[in-house]
Amino acid sequence: MAELRNALIETMLLDEERFRQRLPDLVETHQLRSVDPYPGDESPADILQNLDALKPSSVTPFERETIAKLARLGTAPLGLTLTGPAYQDNPLRYATQTFREMTGYSLAALRGENLRLLQGPATDSESVATLQEGIDIWEQRTVELWNYREDGTRFRNRVTIVPLTGPDGSITNWLGAQEAIDTPDS
Repeated sequence: MAELRNALIETMLLDEERFRQRLPDLVETHQLRSVDPYPGDESPADILQNLDALKPSSVTPFERETIAKLARLGTAPLGLTLTGPAYQDNPLRYATQTFREMTGYSLAALRGENLRLLQGPATDSESVATLQEGIDIWEQRTVELWNYREDGTRFRNRVTIVPLTGPDGSITNWLGAQEAIDTPDS
């Protein structure tokens, strides 16, 4: 899955035109049969209109473009999230269908929340500190930690956070990639 995670992140960092060009190859290479690389001519505004609890006027143009890309990858086997801005405690802007299914939370319940809401009694403080350090110094980090679903059950989660640079060259948001790791819940 590391190869898929890296390919998804690399693809998400592309501009819209290169994203559209790269997506069919990504789908084929990683056999993402549930991802439609040809979503038609849906604009980011069209995609946003169809998303639960998301008002097009509440996101920046850069976030709109990023959310439109995430929506196209919504059923990839890794959960993907967009958070930010960092100065506002990294509220969740969007989470893919896979992430919502993994955690049991709806987009409406997640939107505006910091993803620390997934933490609980068994969440490793060192892993959380590693993520926070990455946010503080604007660098990518990957950790494994126990997270908790909406129903309270825990799961092992491999989390990667990646800073996203907006049109003005500053880091504006964070891309998250989450993978539920199949380990016994002990």
